[in-house]
Amino acid sequence: MNISDRVFAKLTGLAGCIGLLTALTIPAAFAQQNVDTIITNGKILTVDANFRIVQGLAINDGRIVARGTSREIARYAGPRTRVIDVAGATVIPGLIDNHFHFTRGADTWHEQARFEGVSSRRDALAILAAKAASMPAGGWIMVQGGWTPRQFADAPGGFTLAELDRVAPKNPLFVQEGYSVVYANSLALKAVGLDPAEGARRNAAGLVSFQPPYALYDAMPKTTLAQREQNLTDFMHELNSTGLTGVYSLGQSDFLAARAAKGSLPIRLWETLTFNATDPASAAKAAALIERSRPNQFNGQFGIFGLGEVLYGPFFDLAPRKEPWPAEIMNEYGKLATAAARAGWHVHQHVINNNAVTDLLDTLEKVNRTQRIDRLRWTMGHVYDISSTNIARAKALGMTLGVHGAAMQAGARMPLRKIADSGIVFGLGTDATIVSHYSPFVTLGWVVSGLDVGGNRVLDETLTREEALIAHTRSNAYLFLQEDALGSLEVGKQADLVVLDRDYLTVAAAEIKQIRPTLTMVGGRVVYSAAK
Repeated sequence: MNISDRVFAKLTGLAGCIGLLTALTIPAAFAQQNVDTIITNGKILTVDANFRIVQGLAINDGRIVARGTSREIARYAGPRTRVIDVAGATVIPGLIDNHFHFTRGADTWHEQARFEGVSSRRDALAILAAKAASMPAGGWIMVQGGWTPRQFADAPGGFTLAELDRVAPKNPLFVQEGYSVVYANSLALKAVGLDPAEGARRNAAGLVSFQPPYALYDAMPKTTLAQREQNLTDFMHELNSTGLTGVYSLGQSDFLAARAAKGSLPIRLWETLTFNATDPASAAKAAALIERSRPNQFNGQFGIFGLGEVLYGPFFDLAPRKEPWPAEIMNEYGKLATAAARAGWHVHQHVINNNAVTDLLDTLEKVNRTQRIDRLRWTMGHVYDISSTNIARAKALGMTLGVHGAAMQAGARMPLRKIADSGIVFGLGTDATIVSHYSPFVTLGWVVSGLDVGGNRVLDETLTREEALIAHTRSNAYLFLQEDALGSLEVGKQADLVVLDRDYLTVAAAEIKQIRPTLTMVGGRVVYSAAK
């Protein structure tokens, strides 16, 4: 039994203990108030500063007004109160993903199959076959990444032409592996003028590459506006079903803005300002746009928040470099960073390797001497490799770190224990949908167990369950300047929460990735229920 379980046992067994009741005192101002909703009989991980565990919550107008024992919370029930008895289930705050390519996932959702957390090749093929059975003949099917051949523990590897032709004999099908490789069946290959005799596995360049043209994408029917609307609804529901209540959507979408203007979304969405800075001339125009635009327009549900994930196009870190980044690139980066800091923008910068982290921090330390960034909580996203020295430098600049599930897909052995022990604020995300899964429980399972979906050890330094959950909730709220409203289940905060089908604190570490929400709530609204 860990510390949190002992606290819960004490709570349920000694509810009359004066000291404990004092800690869970119900505010007098709410003493006889009837509320909208009560959560009762739970093991509720509040993820507050003390990682306190309670049995019940009282929720009114979307916010938590009280927490305590089930008996105490029962006082808030009135004739119209909805009582949700979770029957001992574990409840956690809503999970927030701090790095997500949202619109690319939603746009083609009706044609997609996914392998989130699937550890069996047989199961993956069954998913493809089921998707094909649900589609009309000739309808396209795709897997938009988010998996690796390593994750199939029963038979690691990519897909053969025979396998893909068998599961989808009447439908063009392709399975994207990141940005570099694609597997396609005969119908898909013929549709873009390729010979199936050369096999299913192809270099993705020109097919589903990092930049257009996308031959396979282009061969798919254009999504109608009505279908796109339905895709957005279905995709948000899918994310709610994984426990996500907030997502940092990298990019800016008029389509999303129009949908948000119609009413509350079932998931909170932060976006980034769109601009193009690829050379000194376009960087100067971008800097002007940044300085005249208003940062953090998030209204509690939706809005442009920051800049990212690449502030200046030429500073795009993928493979390790032997030489420092050229001064002309870093100087232009510094100009954009100065403009961003002057205007008060948050920056979320893609950076993978420690040598690039060093060059970035060199530049930002210079910027900070003339235009302070240390109050803006800038984030370095990905950081597969970062030294203790650079962690300390980033912390001194008030920066935060984004740790993403894409590192699991890449097999990167991140220094998570050094990051956690340093005291720097770090949050968890994925980098979905192409290079990573989008399930937060796959991410949580990875950082706690050190194992990828296929059971391969890919981390030597892991986190405690409490550290991991804080990073996916309260710390991400801090990244988005929302720590007073989101990230923990405390009085006054939004009632974003998830009811789980098993106990996050006691299930075997290797099984965390299999946890499934049974109910997800955003601002007191039930946005997903397994019962439905």
